[in-house]
Amino acid sequence: MKIVNEYRAGIFALTGICGLVDVACFVAIGGVFAELMTGNLLLMGINVGTNSFEWNQAAMYSAAIIPFLLGAFIAGLMTSGRFPLGVRIIGYPVEYACVVLAAIFTAVINPPQLENMGQFTASDGYLWQRMVIIAALAFGMGIHNAIMRKHGVPDIATNVMTLTLTGLVSESRVAGGPSTHWQRRLASILIFIFGAAIGAWLLRYGAAAPLIAASVLFTLALWPLMKGRTAEVQIATQKGN
Repeated sequence: MKIVNEYRAGIFALTGICGLVDVACFVAIGGVFAELMTGNLLLMGINVGTNSFEWNQAAMYSAAIIPFLLGAFIAGLMTSGRFPLGVRIIGYPVEYACVVLAAIFTAVINPPQLENMGQFTASDGYLWQRMVIIAALAFGMGIHNAIMRKHGVPDIATNVMTLTLTGLVSESRVAGGPSTHWQRRLASILIFIFGAAIGAWLLRYGAAAPLIAASVLFTLALWPLMKGRTAEVQIATQKGN
């Protein structure tokens, strides 16, 4: 038996990329997430409920949520079959371009990192630059999440670790479950944490450093994501063949 795993390796790489991107966005660039919309909605609700919501924050949340939805919508059109080349051939390169361009723009502009981790409260003269970076990444992540809904690999999460952790524990053999693909679930959790940890460590070299690392990793993963086989196949070897 031979397991065809090119595409699976690309998805694992995307898990690490998501960790790198969200650390840069939340900790250093805008106090928001590029692809964890649950986190953005939660933080926005907290800010509203504590009467600490500011217009600059509203602009930053808008820069994340609206482009994310637009990217998901466009990818949805592609997954509906209206694009003959297929969503993987078009979507992943567009997502890749968003990450690379955001990394380049961040390196060139070099906006100062947030003074307090994840707290964007006032403009420092880089508001629109931060919004552009967040918007580019969020647009790419919207495409990414839409692709995952149709072309994801079972039990490999790139961002929704709550469900992955739940499945890992609740469906374990100890709990009486089948423990299906527990290795994939555990690997995606560890890769996501590792990506976030590396991203946080790289921030000492500037806000662009995690995005540059994400771009390099994405460069290696792009071809498997576009052309790698998506299914596990069994190749039978017969005598005399």
